[in-house]
Amino acid sequence: KQWYQRRVRGLQNGCILCELMNNAEKKFAHSNKDIYKYIGFTPKQDLGDQLFYVRLNVETFVRWCKNFGCETSLLCEVGDLVERKDLERTLSCIHAVARRVAELRLPYPKAVRLEVKYHMSYNQIIELFNEDNEELTPYQIGIKESFAELCEILGLGKIDITQPLEANREVWMQSLKGMWVGERQRSVSP
Repeated sequence: KQWYQRRVRGLQNGCILCELMNNAEKKFAHSNKDIYKYIGFTPKQDLGDQLFYVRLNVETFVRWCKNFGCETSLLCEVGDLVERKDLERTLSCIHAVARRVAELRLPYPKAVRLEVKYHMSYNQIIELFNEDNEELTPYQIGIKESFAELCEILGLGKIDITQPLEANREVWMQSLKGMWVGERQRSVSP
């Protein structure tokens, strides 16, 4: 459970994303026999309660994703992760990076292996969750199970594959509850 909480905090504060970004840059530079240029970010020990630096880390990652050649329609906004507005969109963004890494023939993570293994795009895999399981083949149900396993590994909690992804949003929010980094934004009363 401690590993899980550290991963979620690292994801939410942008540190893991920035480490992912630098690892991809390093592998890309190495494969092209180019010089690796480290992209700076604020490490977790320097974050404290400074939401500004948390937002800056996530913004650095999203900007890098665009420059790295990720499909812009799949990228998230800073608030999607930092303010927990759209965790699905955040997962989509991470997946876009993994897909781009695979396109560049660099070692790629399990998320993209799902696409390669099943010959389906991320969006096609997501669409399976809008289908009734009784209408799906065992092969398609296996795809949903693999995706659910990936989400659990990422710390998004257990996903009920018999429900649409939207129905799982509450589970994801509960998984992240109490793991806020920085100061929570307060709503302003009129």
